[in-house]
Amino acid sequence: MATAPKFLIALLFIVVSVHGTNEEQCAASSSIQVETINTGESGGGGDTVFEVQVKNLCSCSVRNVRLDGGGFATTVEVDPAVFRAADGGAYLVNGGEPIASMATVTFRYSWDHFFQITPRSLEEDQC
Repeated sequence: MATAPKFLIALLFIVVSVHGTNEEQCAASSSIQVETINTGESGGGGDTVFEVQVKNLCSCSVRNVRLDGGGFATTVEVDPAVFRAADGGAYLVNGGEPIASMATVTFRYSWDHFFQITPRSLEEDQC
């Protein structure tokens, strides 16, 4: 009978350990991929048009994805529902709405050089 409590304690430990790792499986630095592509097109004032692809690599959907824009500027309008300045110098992607697992949000901007845009933070949705 003494082995039953030990078994239950071990089982409880395993369940708590697995549950804890699943809750924190998506981190901005590893779950959000940001690629900037030179389209070869010219935009406003002859500046180069760049396409930014923000992909959710997490197995869960994520929301409130924020990026660092590295001094972002553009000579063409970017849809604010897709990418807009937020608090603390961050930029909000997809209006803060969920981005499904493996889905990509894309926007274009035009400037004389590309900006290093990197993941800052996100919130994981239920899996």
